[in-house]
Amino acid sequence: MGAVCGLRTFTGTAITASAANHRDLNLKDTPLAWLASDGAAATLLILATGELIADKLPSMPDRIQPASLAARFVSGAVCGLAIARGHKRRQQIIGAIIGGTAAVAAAYAGFEYRKRVKMPALAKALIEDTVAVGAARAIIANVCA
Repeated sequence: MGAVCGLRTFTGTAITASAANHRDLNLKDTPLAWLASDGAAATLLILATGELIADKLPSMPDRIQPASLAARFVSGAVCGLAIARGHKRRQQIIGAIIGGTAAVAAAYAGFEYRKRVKMPALAKALIEDTVAVGAARAIIANVCA
């Protein structure tokens, strides 16, 4: 899920929050229990939708800018922690570190993909959207199974 956050900062967290909100992902009695709230799930869905739209604008800064990378790292770490929720504290910390690191790595991979693949910018962005949303949904389905 961290890699999803590297492609789209809020997609992974929005889908994770939605699963928690629908009680498919149990975050009760964890530091991330707030993700299950109606407000968190709705806010993250709005942010994710806005990001999917804004990403197509030519004025958007590169995802490898420090502030963007930091946001992606945090988002990936939150998702990694949420997915590792049933494990011991050490494993949860490792999950958060892996999620954040995967987000940064995927941000660079997505940046290179956008720069090197020869096709219209909109097509590249829509393919990336599809990969991010599809992967996040598949990951949550597997985690919640």
